[in-house]
Amino acid sequence: MNLQHRNTKYKIIVLVVFIILLCISCIKPVYPSEMFLQHFITVIMIVILAIIIKNNSLSDRSFTLIVAFLALHIIGARWIYSYVPYKEWIEAVAGKSLSGLLSSGRNNYDRFVHLMFGFMILYPLREIYVKWFRAPEKFAGILAFLSILGISLVYEVFEWGLTLVLSPQDAEDYNGQQGDMWDAQKDMALAMAGALLALIITLVNRIRLRRLHIN
Repeated sequence: MNLQHRNTKYKIIVLVVFIILLCISCIKPVYPSEMFLQHFITVIMIVILAIIIKNNSLSDRSFTLIVAFLALHIIGARWIYSYVPYKEWIEAVAGKSLSGLLSSGRNNYDRFVHLMFGFMILYPLREIYVKWFRAPEKFAGILAFLSILGISLVYEVFEWGLTLVLSPQDAEDYNGQQGDMWDAQKDMALAMAGALLALIITLVNRIRLRRLHIN
């Protein structure tokens, strides 16, 4: 697999910028306890990214995709997902006409992030399987796709576990179900759809590169 040049300095800059944005997002939080609970995962990922930088074990593209996804997460954590004012942002940029097309009784930012999880994380996972675990390239994409499904399932079970130890209101604020009894299933379906789209794009790109190489 042709990987992008692995640039340690670039990764350090990206991670430092991300940490600065993370710190800014934590200033005067609207829902402090819920927000800091959301960042339990963020802190773990920062440690993992620091190890990746030390070993320089991922391409710049994969590293950037992971950090970009985490940036989406810190936006969601700032407003605990259910209250991200994306409709107001769209209205400010594009006017009320486009904002009206997105109007619904539910805040769908969490749905968007689950979709992006599948779409943005499949490529890094594929590279991890090839580089770290020496998986054959022809199977790495499928392994990454199945991993997305597995991670989504484990996360939804984790959210269910929180409902057993938190108060009903705190659990609702963290999970962001917004009264939807099928929230977990929809979240997993969107992660699967995003991963499937990324897998198709990856396969098409491999076929195109192979044909160019043959020609």
